[in-house]
Amino acid sequence: MPYYVDVTSERLSNIREGLTLIEQVDRDAANNLDLYVYGITSDPQIIDAAKEAIADSEELDESDVQVAEVAVAIPLSSDTIYYLTGSGLILRREDFTYQGRQGEGVRTQTFAFSHYHPRVTLNNFSKLAVASSDAWLDDFLKREGSNTPAQITPNVRRTEEATQPGAPAPAATPAPQTPGRTSSLKISELVEKFFLD
Repeated sequence: MPYYVDVTSERLSNIREGLTLIEQVDRDAANNLDLYVYGITSDPQIIDAAKEAIADSEELDESDVQVAEVAVAIPLSSDTIYYLTGSGLILRREDFTYQGRQGEGVRTQTFAFSHYHPRVTLNNFSKLAVASSDAWLDDFLKREGSNTPAQITPNVRRTEEATQPGAPAPAATPAPQTPGRTSSLKISELVEKFFLD
C-alpha cells in the first residue's frame, strides 16, 4: 500500500468536497484522519524562508545556505485546500525537507525557525501528493525531487587577531587579578598560621 498518492490541483479540489462532507458529519473524525498534502517547490519565497530556518537552527548567516528545492508537508483539511486553491496559505509551523550536503541525505526542518512566513498556493508547487502522514516527506523528496544537494558553507569567523605572515602571534595578556580575592596558596598559609599560633 503506498504511503502517498500523486495528485493534481483538480483532484485536490475534488478531495475538498469529500472532506467538507466528512467534517459536516463528524468534525472530530475528520481531524483524526492525519492526512497531509506534500508539495515540491523551488519557488524563491519558500526557498528564502527555508534558508532562513536552516540558518537559524544551525546558527549560520542566511547567505551561508544555498538550497535548490524543498518538499513541504501541509496538514490536509477542507480549509487548507480552500486556502491553497484561493488566496493562499501562510506557512508557519509546517515541516519541510531538503537534500542535505553531500553524504548527509535528506534533512527535515520546520518553518517555525523562519521569521519570514510565505503565503503559498498550489501554483507554487511542481509536484503534489496526498499522504497518510508527514513521515514520508523525505521519501517523497528523494523520489520526486531533483536531488540537488544543499550548499552550506559557513563564513570564516576569526577568534584571534590576524598577524603578518612569518610574524609571531601576539602574546596573550594575562587576565588581571580581581581585587579582594585571595589565592588558594594564601588561604592555606592563613589556615596553618591560625592553627599553629
